[in-house]
Amino acid sequence: MSKDKRIIEEELLGILEEAMREERASAARYRRGLELAADPEARALFERLVADETAHEKVLRERYYEIKKRLGLKVMKD
Repeated sequence: MSKDKRIIEEELLGILEEAMREERASAARYRRGLELAADPEARALFERLVADETAHEKVLRERYYEIKKRLGLKVMKD
């Protein structure tokens, strides 16, 4: 792998790490909304939002691991 491509891939790892943090923070915020919501429609909305954010994080994490493997970096899954 060329040095330029490696630099780009390392930058992508940083972007993905940030995006995963944001997805986890959003999911936590929506879980809090779910705890507070009494209205069934609001609860259903927050449940959907939590599921969406969790799914987004999974997609980002899979891509993150792919890039780490390609770079020959150790992958420690949760």
